[in-house]
Amino acid sequence: MTSDMNDIRDTPGGGPDPAPDWRELLAHGRGWRITAVLCVIVVHAGGNYAAVTLAPAIVSEVGGGELIGALTALFNITTVLAAAATGPLAVRYGTKWLWWIMTGLAVSGALISASAGTMPVIAVGRAIAGFGGGGLLALGFVALRSDTSAAAFPKISAISGAFWIGAAFAGPMIGGIFADFVGWRPAFVLLGAGMLIYGLCNAGTLARLETEGGAERFPILSFAAFGIGIGLISFAPQYDRFLAGFVTAAGLLALATAVWRERAHAPRMFPRRAFRFRTMQGSAIAAKTVLGASAMSILVFGPLVLTQVHGHSATFAGAFVLIETISWSGASFAIVSMPRGRHLALAGPFVTLAGLIGCSLFLIDGHLIGAALSIAACGFGLGMIWPFLGEQMVAGDLDGEQTKTMAMVSSVETLGFAIGGALVGLVGAFVAGGSIDDSMTILAAASAGIYFSMPFALLGGIAAIQALRTTP
Repeated sequence: MTSDMNDIRDTPGGGPDPAPDWRELLAHGRGWRITAVLCVIVVHAGGNYAAVTLAPAIVSEVGGGELIGALTALFNITTVLAAAATGPLAVRYGTKWLWWIMTGLAVSGALISASAGTMPVIAVGRAIAGFGGGGLLALGFVALRSDTSAAAFPKISAISGAFWIGAAFAGPMIGGIFADFVGWRPAFVLLGAGMLIYGLCNAGTLARLETEGGAERFPILSFAAFGIGIGLISFAPQYDRFLAGFVTAAGLLALATAVWRERAHAPRMFPRRAFRFRTMQGSAIAAKTVLGASAMSILVFGPLVLTQVHGHSATFAGAFVLIETISWSGASFAIVSMPRGRHLALAGPFVTLAGLIGCSLFLIDGHLIGAALSIAACGFGLGMIWPFLGEQMVAGDLDGEQTKTMAMVSSVETLGFAIGGALVGLVGAFVAGGSIDDSMTILAAASAGIYFSMPFALLGGIAAIQALRTTP
């Protein structure tokens, strides 16, 4: 890197760095580099949003409505696993081949889903695509951290919000348009092509990646436990209640084992303080995880309710998904520019809780204005707190774990999306009697999923208060 590029990197003295203004942050070509790296959000996250609005059309053709939560849960957990694996793999093997492997997985996963004939195979394809795209996303965030200081991350989080708007618009709308007019299979082909183009155009990013420390053993046990846990919970709804309960218990045990290993044993997937909830970093990660989980009931069941129960088009349902993310990103941009933004941000999780309560009333009943305002409140509350949680994650002494930490920044909320998607899908299928295939069962599942999400928003508020008690 040139000396100009070092202007806003961490100072060697260990003290807090002043936050750069917008002009300083984007100077010396850094704005273009940030833009190029963050484009993966549009392609990767946009693909996830597209799957949300494609889901009703997929269920109509191949069935498997009880596994609708698996489409997002498996995609999200493999995104997290890829991000966690990127750190140790980059340290051990370098990044060149890792970039191309992740690109290949992202493309092949999309093509598997496009050609599949059953919901389980489609979900497996989404899992493969999530792993590839998650790896590319993590590599990009590692590059950003090597180019900036922790104090710059609230503004970078706000910039990423613009790309989430792009993902939120492109994904649901493309998914809805394809579902209504073209078909869901070509949509997955388009997503694969997008990941291929991104991988080819941004391979030069690798020249700026820096990793620290020596190689460590790959955390295979934690990696497997997280993946198996979410996988078991995601596929549990396809079984009868007794077997589903057994599979769910096994999945929860696997997740608990993964957290225990991360706290007590090396090698680790995540930074050593990630699951120590009394630390600033650990409480910020906890807040992002549970708040991410709180968002999933609307994404999983909202399009299904709007299309299959209230008779709206998939494109219309995609526009409703767009409301949440636009309000999320808009709140992030606004809050980081306010003098007392950190204090106001603590109200965010409780705004989200109010939005979920509204969705339980208005979305279920088909009251569109009330549903739109409630969904907007859900996103706005998350956007209020999000930039400052990201700052708390990367601030302070990273104990030689910069690569792992930045990989987790790119995906910690996705861990919440994965857990939330798996659990609300499971709870919804259980309440609906094991099958989600008509208006009555869809409404029962959606109501249960929304109610189940409310405690996550409350817990997120408590964790956020703990995380923001310390000023970095």
